[in-house]
Amino acid sequence: MQIVRLEVGGAAESKEVGMKTLALLMIFILVAFTLTGCIYTHVTMPLSTELNKTDLGHKQGESSVYSIIWLFAWGDGGAATAAKNGGITVLTHMDRELYSILFGIYTHTTTIVYGD
Repeated sequence: MQIVRLEVGGAAESKEVGMKTLALLMIFILVAFTLTGCIYTHVTMPLSTELNKTDLGHKQGESSVYSIIWLFAWGDGGAATAAKNGGITVLTHMDRELYSILFGIYTHTTTIVYGD
């Protein structure tokens, strides 16, 4: 009695499946790096590059701007409004806080001022 083996595909087909898997992995990695921060972002950054001897002061004030679906925006995010809200007359430093969801469908930007 003789046993006959039939191979379906072979090395060429296996190599093709491996290349497709590698290509899909590379696309996934590229998309992940491209979309970083697009679903959810919450960061605070300084608005000054002169941080050598920054004295933040004793008071803090905030003002905000809001935006929904890139069509509606409201608020006053200016430094003057933030200073007024904090009772500040001399500004010493400013920060910006950004909160964004789903490519900016909802955005909340806050100006934070420090001083006396």
